[in-house]
Amino acid sequence: MRIFVCLCLVLGYGILEAKAQESKVLTPFIEYGATVHTGDYTPLWQVSNWQGLGSIDNNTYLRGGVFYVDNWGEWKVDAGLDLVLGAGMTSCVHQAYADFRYKWLGIFAGSKEMTGPLLNPILSSGELTWSGNARPIPQIMIGIPEYLYILPRLAIRGEISYGWFTDARYLKDHAKLDKGFWYTKGIKYHHKEGYIRIGVPDGCWQLDLGMTLDTQFGGKMVSAKGVTDLGNGLKDYFRAFIPGAGDEDAPFNDADYYQGNFLGTEQIRGTYRRKHFSISAYVDNYFEDLSAMGKLNGWDGLWGIEVNFNDFRPIHSLVLEYLQTTNQSGPLHGLHNPGEGPVQKVSGSDNYYNNGLYHGWAHAGMANGNPLLRSPIYNEDGNMTFKYNRVKAMHMGWSGYMAREWDYVAKLSFSRTWGTYPAPTLDILENFSAYAAFRYVPAKLKGWQFCASFGLDMGEIYGDNVGFQMKIHKTF
Repeated sequence: MRIFVCLCLVLGYGILEAKAQESKVLTPFIEYGATVHTGDYTPLWQVSNWQGLGSIDNNTYLRGGVFYVDNWGEWKVDAGLDLVLGAGMTSCVHQAYADFRYKWLGIFAGSKEMTGPLLNPILSSGELTWSGNARPIPQIMIGIPEYLYILPRLAIRGEISYGWFTDARYLKDHAKLDKGFWYTKGIKYHHKEGYIRIGVPDGCWQLDLGMTLDTQFGGKMVSAKGVTDLGNGLKDYFRAFIPGAGDEDAPFNDADYYQGNFLGTEQIRGTYRRKHFSISAYVDNYFEDLSAMGKLNGWDGLWGIEVNFNDFRPIHSLVLEYLQTTNQSGPLHGLHNPGEGPVQKVSGSDNYYNNGLYHGWAHAGMANGNPLLRSPIYNEDGNMTFKYNRVKAMHMGWSGYMAREWDYVAKLSFSRTWGTYPAPTLDILENFSAYAAFRYVPAKLKGWQFCASFGLDMGEIYGDNVGFQMKIHKTF
């Protein structure tokens, strides 16, 4: 069936190209990519932050689709269909969405590539809740998608959505229940975000403050003991919207605390602009409960600086980041029932990206957040959780132009992990990753792009790997 879809996709491009010549609102494209490597896996930055299109194995794929942008009266319409056929892909539909804007109001439905709004999506190691590392989650969203100035120096934006994880088949194929592992299928998704911007548009000084809250809820937990329903009714959608405890017959975590797996970030980004450059400093504080939300998790978070040069082409943008996830509000955890005994609350052991009822903050094995917390797709024992979520890392990314038709992106990362609090590693594991990509956009070949990249890993977390990747992209 996938081969048939792919052939139809390729044969249909002649028609799409003809249509594109008649209308500027229709933009078809086609892309071919291939990756080969030596070592155990494809190098980290040739897999990560590619919206789930990367593969840890040698891989080739064919991708194509069409995007539509137009104005329907006072409505702005943005829609797209993006199909991909490749080894290891859980679905051939990568993007399929419709986005409607009326003045400041946005209404969205479908599956679309998304990244954190305050970080550089190309050079950053990745936002801590949603980095663009995993495949998009289909969802229905409403809100204010772009900053709306309500005062000359004050703007707001925010969105609310519900969605559904689509990786049940992947989990069924990879989780090994006979070894005591488990997974949760049919997970529902809820997202809230709100941002405030202080400063005039493109002014000298600008401050962005934001907060996100993501929730995994519902679905069914599958283990060798059977299937446990985690609540999939209408009331469970309301409990995800306003956090609260589940019914008395719900599993322990949901009945005594909050129903679902809640996680989020508190974000601050300050920017200073001059004629020839701009510089920004930011922090992305990750939390899974009130302790980390109140910054009782020490230096945990993603701390970064971004510099952009307007006139210096050899280096156009530069990002420096420090990532820490080792504190996690300490090693303690509340194992008592509220009201029993003299101790009313014990905090800590937040166990980032893991949860007792939901196997991990991942989609089809890839971390939804920062990929320096090693994704479960690397686990060869059938465990779908994050084994290395206590990390300290330094990351640098930069990009620029080598010539009029050539640009490049480079990344260097060094990380150390202590495993998790429940299962620490016997030794501190280290990893060094490097990446360099070169893109050629010939002026004489309109719509064509050619990209080649080289990747390297050295260490105990991902192994010793060398990879080569190429992509050919044509827009009609």
